Amino acid sequence: MRAERSERLRRHVADYLAPRAANLAAPLVVVLLGSTGAGKSSLFNAMAGKQLSESGLLRPTTRRPVALVHPADEPAIHAGDLLPGLVSRDNLDLRSDAAAIAPGVVVVDAPDFDSVELANRELAMELLEAADLVVFITTVTRYADQIPWTVLTRVRQRGVPLLAVLNRMPPASPEAAAVIADFRALLDRAELDRLGAFGPLEIVTVPEGAIDAAIDGLDRSAIQPILAGIETLRSDQEKRRSVIRRSLDNALQGLPAAVEEVAAEVDEEEAAVARLLRALDTRFERARKALTREIESGTFLRTEVLRMWLEFVNAGPVTRYLSEGVGRVAASIRGLFRPASPAPSAEITEAAFADLVASTVHHVDTAAHQSSVDWSADHFGAYALAADPGLWGASEIAAQRLDRHLDSWIEKIGEEIRVIGAKRKGRAQAASISLNVLGTSAMLAVFLHTGGLTGAELGIGAATAVINQKLLEAVFGEANVSIFVNEASARLAAILDETFASERQRFVTALGPLAEPTDLASTLRSAAHRAIQSVQV
Repeated sequence: MRAERSERLRRHVADYLAPRAANLAAPLVVVLLGSTGAGKSSLFNAMAGKQLSESGLLRPTTRRPVALVHPADEPAIHAGDLLPGLVSRDNLDLRSDAAAIAPGVVVVDAPDFDSVELANRELAMELLEAADLVVFITTVTRYADQIPWTVLTRVRQRGVPLLAVLNRMPPASPEAAAVIADFRALLDRAELDRLGAFGPLEIVTVPEGAIDAAIDGLDRSAIQPILAGIETLRSDQEKRRSVIRRSLDNALQGLPAAVEEVAAEVDEEEAAVARLLRALDTRFERARKALTREIESGTFLRTEVLRMWLEFVNAGPVTRYLSEGVGRVAASIRGLFRPASPAPSAEITEAAFADLVASTVHHVDTAAHQSSVDWSADHFGAYALAADPGLWGASEIAAQRLDRHLDSWIEKIGEEIRVIGAKRKGRAQAASISLNVLGTSAMLAVFLHTGGLTGAELGIGAATAVINQKLLEAVFGEANVSIFVNEASARLAAILDETFASERQRFVTALGPLAEPTDLASTLRSAAHRAIQSVQV
């Protein structure tokens, strides 16, 4: 993903290019790279002439790089001239030893690049980015493994000088010669032959059994070409600076291509994510509009819910009163209700909410499923769906969350009715209508709209809408009812908007950092341009 690659590139620039360009005289950084059991730590101990790094096939679960440095060079590390990222994160085990190493060279035993621990692999690759010289060690049985060659590909891209070590070579024989020839052919095919640290790329062979148990390392006599080459660089400042300059120049030359590779990947990811989000918005906006149409027409309500309310308010007398005018309704409103029948407000509210929740969840579920179908055809969308398979439908808590919001919404309606009733105390008392009845009427007034048509024209839904509207106007006044219903409708719309937004956000969350807009591509390109223009080597 772009985050991992861009972070690696950032560290390459911040932890190697900038510090190294600022100080070519700083010690040469030699990094030992190899897979588990290749003999890397044994080589490190042999170069030090003492046991400083633990060798063997079994590794601690967490292992920091071990750096061997002369005391005279230690200030350069603490000052940030070398490996500043590792030092600042306390990820470097620094061994200062005047007897084990001479000034001018820092040797680092990197973690295994095929470690089971991701952090170890990342540290090994980070050290590769900061190396002036890479000593790559492998064995007769593992030199053709895939993982080492993945690492060597990055060595070639970086252009860092290279020394290859083939460990545990059997005695001289045609088979041994064939192994060396095959390893040489692989190196040449990978275009690594031009990266030889001391001229043409050299393969140093270490015989099987060349071990010095006293230092838990290889026999120093077996690695004399390595020791001699590094000593030449250490003692000859110009040669050392030449290798450092070469590594830096190659890194700078490869920087635009490396940046463009990551930037192009960022561009591709951001374009893909933008398409995914547009498709997501389209599906959820359509579903939200479909729900709005159902609410405005009242079609989401079951007919029996409306019939129950009409039966309660005795639709026949109400129709007659309406034809005689609002004033007559206000004067005779008490007669609309059957004293022997308790108001079914709670049942109607519960049923209406159940219908609204069911309809909302249905539309959310449809939007989620259609969005998932869209996303499944895209690499990044499929990645998000795999991270959260629940995206294929509405969330399990959508209905519960909406229920809670609707309970708060109806409570707010009741509070507002009490406030309006207090201001119009005389008429409210004269009507003797309970707050529950008025609350149910107000709720249904929000759910049902007549659009100016009469009850006869629109049937039971419109009839209910007319009755509720006139009932509320008779008690509270037309102006108050209009404002009240509009505000309640706006609050309901906000609740439903929040429901759809929360369900949509699940998709965005599943995308993770990919969903966050960034100008990373342009930033990387600008940084590469500035680095090349400003670094004087």
